[in-house]
Amino acid sequence: MQTDLTRRGFLIGTALAGFGGFCLADGLDRPETEQERAAVFPSTGDDTARTFVGACHGAIDRVRTMLAGNRGLARAAWDWGFGDWETAIGAASHVGNIEIIQLLLDAGARPDQFTFATLDNVDALRAILKADPTLRTNRGPHGIPLIEHARAGGADRVVAFLADEGLDPPTTPAVTAESAAPLLGTYAWSAAARDRFEITYTEQSRSLAIQRPGGSKRSLVRNSATPRSFSPVGAQHAVLRFGGESPANRFTLEGVGPQLTAIRIAD
Repeated sequence: MQTDLTRRGFLIGTALAGFGGFCLADGLDRPETEQERAAVFPSTGDDTARTFVGACHGAIDRVRTMLAGNRGLARAAWDWGFGDWETAIGAASHVGNIEIIQLLLDAGARPDQFTFATLDNVDALRAILKADPTLRTNRGPHGIPLIEHARAGGADRVVAFLADEGLDPPTTPAVTAESAAPLLGTYAWSAAARDRFEITYTEQSRSLAIQRPGGSKRSLVRNSATPRSFSPVGAQHAVLRFGGESPANRFTLEGVGPQLTAIRIAD
């Protein structure tokens, strides 16, 4: 298998488009102010955690700078939505950024099976999966499987091992623009602007997405068990079901607390 930068870039782009559409700029908007930091001290503030995890996808200078001020950030985590938790080292792992992975390990980050897959440490990965077979089908942040971590890192031995083990899952089913059209629009839990959600369609990844104003856009993966049923990427426990005819007039969300119903308020 080729491991040049062009192929690596292609694999990373493919994984991100198919498993969540994460943007490297997401979460890199601004650092916390001193007042915000003081308000949660000694805990790490949300903006700091989000910014650092976002930077670990590829902004190595930002990672170095932030680690110099607080090495504890090497173990930071952030929920991008619906329980799609991502650690700093998990971010670097699924994009195959070996240099950032090493910086985080040196600062005390905790590697897992996804990190070992990216680093082509087939012996460690084999031992982990043997010790706990339930991890064989576990997915990482944004629903990205083990083999995509290995491909992103150019980890030929791990790719071959996982393929031999039958751990190369099928591609996420695409959603056609025609089937998506009746579901698109603005939905709301209440009259408050913050309780509105946009359902959109992304042609590149051929997937639906949900986004709250000011929040991260989350791709929706089709749930084959029920028509018009989807789960946010990286959160298979959450189930979003559209109701009504064409167009849909509502959706319900289950699996993330009390069931919520959002009514369609605009196309």
